[in-house]
Amino acid sequence: MTQSHKTILAYSAFWALVFLLDLGPHWENYASSREIIETIAPQVVVQMAIALIALKWLIPSFLNKNKKMVFFIIVSLLLFIGSEFLILIRYLYLEPTYPDTYRRFLELYGHFPIEKRTLSLWAFKYIFYTKYPLLLYPCAILIAINFYRNQRKLLQISEQKKQAELSALKNQLNPHFIFNTLNNLYALTLTKSDLAPVVIEKLSDILDYMLYRCSDKFVSVKREIKLIENYIALEKIRYGSRLSIELQSDVDDDQMIAPLILLNLVENACKHSASEELDIATVEISIQSKLQGIRIVVENTVPPVSRKQTEDNNSIGLENLRRQLELLYPEKHQLTISTANQKFCVELFLDSIHDLQGQS
Repeated sequence: MTQSHKTILAYSAFWALVFLLDLGPHWENYASSREIIETIAPQVVVQMAIALIALKWLIPSFLNKNKKMVFFIIVSLLLFIGSEFLILIRYLYLEPTYPDTYRRFLELYGHFPIEKRTLSLWAFKYIFYTKYPLLLYPCAILIAINFYRNQRKLLQISEQKKQAELSALKNQLNPHFIFNTLNNLYALTLTKSDLAPVVIEKLSDILDYMLYRCSDKFVSVKREIKLIENYIALEKIRYGSRLSIELQSDVDDDQMIAPLILLNLVENACKHSASEELDIATVEISIQSKLQGIRIVVENTVPPVSRKQTEDNNSIGLENLRRQLELLYPEKHQLTISTANQKFCVELFLDSIHDLQGQS
């Protein structure tokens, strides 16, 4: 069954239900099936016309363009015209044809002329309190359904855009890191260093993780730490004694984190310390589980030869990180950047993944 067929069946079922609701619980008061059809069918036709006009014309032309007053005026006018149409059908055909059904009403109001039945204060009250709700409720239900579907589509589009942007942000990181590592590997192979196989092994593990094992929105923090350990091993081979890196981690086994957040921080610290430091550059990394999330602190020395260290550290790498945090941890993270005592420090607190799921 195609989607169009499903839509037709759904709308048919909806209007069949409206017909039954309009008929009400006292259907036995009607004399025949013919009377039921002749009484209820015009109401359903008017309801369908109002809903169709509202959904196909009024909402796109006025409500979606913030012309709410015009929208409500036209809807009220349609309801009034539909009500007058049903009153005329009842006055001219239904009451004369089925007088037994309308006996009580005719005893009270049968002497009213057509003008009073349609254009008097009595008629306006009758229309507003009786006909307006009857004619409006199917349209209101369909508008609510249409709004829900549109919101769901917007959420799906927003999620797709978010995933595309996250992929783009990750791709800004990965080629830069891979390029540096391959250059280092090339240099080691020229000297036939015994460290070349180690670099290949570590790089293979990193690439395997990046390409196949970090596609989920959140991953185990233990796996991310393993990625960091491999990265640190490669950086130590690359810089040798010029770089000192200390990693301290104390995390729960079931703790979750967005992938590559840690790598972004550590890579940024190594890049802006060892690459410009003439003496020994130091990077200190602390990852700890807290009651409500994860606390990450990455601190690196500031090269004395560089006067633009703070500006550099706040460039592409951390801007990339900031955007990922906005997308993955909206209002659920705290990022603090500071420079003191010739050290550059980034402190990041991420709320628990369980708290984030509660917000979604």
